[in-house]
Amino acid sequence: MSESTGSVDDAAGEDVPLVKKRRARRQAELRSKARRLRINFSIVGVQKAATSTLYGMLVEHPEVAGGQEKELRFFMREKLNWTTPKYAHYARATDDPQVSLAGDATPAYFFWPRALERMRAYNPDMRLIVSLRDPIERAFSQWSMERAWNEEFPDLYDAIDRFAAPTIPEAVPEDRPASALRKESLFTRGLYGQQLRRGLLHFPREQWLVLDFRDVFARHEETLDRVTDFLGVERFAEHPPVLHRNQTPNDHVGRGATVEQLAHLVEIYAPDLRELTELSGLDVSSWATSRVANGETSVEELTDKLNGKLGLQTP
Repeated sequence: MSESTGSVDDAAGEDVPLVKKRRARRQAELRSKARRLRINFSIVGVQKAATSTLYGMLVEHPEVAGGQEKELRFFMREKLNWTTPKYAHYARATDDPQVSLAGDATPAYFFWPRALERMRAYNPDMRLIVSLRDPIERAFSQWSMERAWNEEFPDLYDAIDRFAAPTIPEAVPEDRPASALRKESLFTRGLYGQQLRRGLLHFPREQWLVLDFRDVFARHEETLDRVTDFLGVERFAEHPPVLHRNQTPNDHVGRGATVEQLAHLVEIYAPDLRELTELSGLDVSSWATSRVANGETSVEELTDKLNGKLGLQTP
């Protein structure tokens, strides 16, 4: 079965004409280049945690294939026949004989039900990179993005009330478009411990590189060295500059989060962050959620700070 070109769900809810345009552009690029490289690494997470910045620097490496699009979103395609999928167009193209690595950077893979299972069937040797951010800060940043795209997206207060949940979904709902899961998962995407536990069922720990997104900016040369070492290529002779991409708007209107809601989110995330540290070794003790959970800062202070970053008032 060839790749489908006509379903919204195939692209996890994107507009069909846009999906077709992107896919046609990728296919034209593959036809125009001398070499087609199989994808052998993926930045699988997480959204709003510097994945665009990281990928943008990484493709400056002379041994890494670039491409017109960062996110290929292949393993989120719910209408594809995953029993006998066709992988012909899941690749990067290049004319450079020096290039040896080709990557995908789709930050929803870490969260998306069955994405990593599908990825393992494609390439069990895939190297996986995940950049993580304080879960509440990340969720608020995603809310800001969704609201900037669609002014009808629920107020932050209502989004927390409707979408916050203590567990990640194990399947894409069959009675709703996949786009609903993509947009309404802004809080469950922060359950990193659960996601990594699931991911380790499909890929061994040595194939994972877990980063703190702050290091992408604050220690970007050291972080890039960690990434190139992990991928098995030479370190950058000259590190590319770090660029801040997709920064969060700070001029929203609407009802902000309450102190009680923030306390509830901290209660949800605290045990998951402990599991994340146990599984990955990542030290998250300085993250805002951890600091509130450990009594180092008040939930009132965090609520005011995060609402204020979005231009909102604490009710």
